[in-house]
Amino acid sequence: MAEDWYVNSQIFIVPYFVVIFGAKAQEIGFDDVLQITGDCLFPGWFSAFFVPFIHRNNAIVVAPNYRFVPEHSGADILEDLRDFWTWFNKGSVSDFLASHKKGSGIELDHEKILVSGDSAGGYMALMSGLTQPRGSIKAILGEYPMTNYLRIEQNDTYFDTPSPPESELAEHLSTIKPGTIVSSAWPPARLSLNYLLAAYGHYLTYFGADEKMWPIGLIEEKKWLPPTWIFHGDADSAVSVEDSKKFVERCKALNKDVEVKLEIRAGQEHGFITPVKEDEEPWLKEGLAWVEGKWLHS
Repeated sequence: MAEDWYVNSQIFIVPYFVVIFGAKAQEIGFDDVLQITGDCLFPGWFSAFFVPFIHRNNAIVVAPNYRFVPEHSGADILEDLRDFWTWFNKGSVSDFLASHKKGSGIELDHEKILVSGDSAGGYMALMSGLTQPRGSIKAILGEYPMTNYLRIEQNDTYFDTPSPPESELAEHLSTIKPGTIVSSAWPPARLSLNYLLAAYGHYLTYFGADEKMWPIGLIEEKKWLPPTWIFHGDADSAVSVEDSKKFVERCKALNKDVEVKLEIRAGQEHGFITPVKEDEEPWLKEGLAWVEGKWLHS
């Protein structure tokens, strides 16, 4: 595109969490976000299928950052999520666009909101669907989302690198400066913290143990979710596919009218979708068509 929009709300965080809404305009706004590490502008986790998906639907993307564990807690992250939606629902994106010459003619359709995210960004997308007023979010696209807290089996390697010893967590914690906000890191910085927190059983120590801070627990209370499509590789060594299975099963058991679809891809690891193009995979093309129908035509 000759004229791209980058709406960067550096207020909040994980692999990416994006809010997408229809726009009666030619320009399309992009932003990407990433949990323990990442940033909304990091291109490495912006899936190949996503750009044409946004283009053809003439949509604008808003991608917020949010605070990281272990410097901050799950309660902090959810506070950031609430703050983001308060900011968003006040019409702040329209105000931002109106303040710029090239954005003055853009009309936003706030009735057509899609929330998407992968990994921990998928967590933020699902929690948005569970915490925002019913009907305000038309659909959710979740890519191997975290529906429960992170658990990883101890192993000699972690994503083809030697697994860090537990002592490295204490070393990292000793560097934390009270009051410092950590909501951005350019990978591979901090990637070892995923393993240190999850493999050695420390994740809940810093995130918090309240089950309702996770989609698998909150769905018990809400018993409703916007139409949702989740895809997940069955060889995922970071976020277990079993968590997605249990979440979808629980959704359907609690409310037969909840529309939640799960696509399991054989032999695929965490992050497998990043280089995949829609026209190369019929299952992806079919799933995105379903999402578009719920997002734009329901």
